[in-house]
Amino acid sequence: MALLLVSLLAFLSLGSGCHHQICHCSNRVFLCQESKVTEIPSDLPRNAVELRFVLTKLRVIQKGAFAGFGDLEKIEISQNDVLEVIEADVFSNLPKLHEIRIEKANNLLYINPEAFQNLPNLQYLLISNTGIKHLPDVHKIHSLQKVLLDIQDNINIHTIERNSFVGLSFESVILWLNKNGIQEIHNCAFNGTQLDELNLSDNNNLEELPNDVFHGASGPVILSELHPICNKSILRQEVDYMTQARGQRASLAEDNESSYSRGFDMTYTEFDYDLCNE
Repeated sequence: MALLLVSLLAFLSLGSGCHHQICHCSNRVFLCQESKVTEIPSDLPRNAVELRFVLTKLRVIQKGAFAGFGDLEKIEISQNDVLEVIEADVFSNLPKLHEIRIEKANNLLYINPEAFQNLPNLQYLLISNTGIKHLPDVHKIHSLQKVLLDIQDNINIHTIERNSFVGLSFESVILWLNKNGIQEIHNCAFNGTQLDELNLSDNNNLEELPNDVFHGASGPVILSELHPICNKSILRQEVDYMTQARGQRASLAEDNESSYSRGFDMTYTEFDYDLCNE
């Protein structure tokens, strides 16, 4: 049976016109997996459109690991239990890259502040189930697209500092920051963003927000109905319930879309929130 599987993979590789010693490939999509993968292979074709690293033994993703991949659209790094460090310039100067997934890497403790740079087509960045203690630095991404930043289940992230999302996108952004260990959010945390949606649910130690937390931000337009924050302001306008079909956590590159979230249209300009933890 094992021999049959190996033969089938070899046939598929030949049939798709690609071949690699370590990674499986088909139509410029490369899957590198299991313990034999201890570093990003240096001989991956630079015309690859998708790279997936799953269940590997990568400990460090080195500086410039994806340099020169001008056609690259998606990168997935998942279920890598020994991954500890992502160095500078790993996700940099990739003009077609629109999706990055980093998940299920509990020993990942450090992402260099210069890791994400100049990604004009980025639409989706997922960082989930890691050991990082700080939000990733997104100041130099400079996407020209609407971006969903999905940072969830990182229990060692305790603080959102001021200006945390400046430079992420020239368009609007959606921030899903749920199920982390967030305890404190600084004034001006969302400064410089056109904020379509914010989800801070299930950060159980988050007890209050400062008065100027949204200073310098436009929005949020939507707060998830699962959001633990209640509005205590005197509303300047009627608050209407609304449902919008926007997409899902699955690839934003796919055409299938479902509801981003359910929420409330916040059209007034002053915010005064308390938390609704009972």
